[in-house]
Amino acid sequence: MTTTTPGLAERAVRAARAHRAADPDGFHHRHDNPEAWNRWARRARVARTVATALQVPVDAVLVTDDPHRTYPTRAGEVPGDLITVTDPVTGRLWRFVPDHSTPGQAWLLLDHCSGCSTEVPVARVATLADLGDHLAPGHNAPPLREIRDIADHRPGCTALHQAEG
Repeated sequence: MTTTTPGLAERAVRAARAHRAADPDGFHHRHDNPEAWNRWARRARVARTVATALQVPVDAVLVTDDPHRTYPTRAGEVPGDLITVTDPVTGRLWRFVPDHSTPGQAWLLLDHCSGCSTEVPVARVATLADLGDHLAPGHNAPPLREIRDIADHRPGCTALHQAEG
């Protein structure tokens, strides 16, 4: 059986379709003004950095607006980055947000909270080894108290209250 690697044109069209599906407005308006183009180029740089850190192809990483987190800038609040990595082998989606304690160098892995099912930061990841350590059987690192934000959870979250104790 012969397997062929898709050519540049096929990969480019697949990448455009993925970006268009994930963020139709952002993709369509990326050329509208210098600010939009700068945001697009910055997110492309984030995707390349994450792909390198996690040793996946760049086209496995999409950076879109985070629907739940905004960040202050000189010009006002802007949506944060939501980074989605699709495992090329399994198809599993991994989601990250920037770790602002190390801008551009590390990210916070998102997972569903056991107490309220909301997607919340659970681990700091700067390398593939960090993700592996978090996933390793017997991993018993303490919860990330310093990145826990009650606003990330639903009211009355039982897991959040257990972590406070």
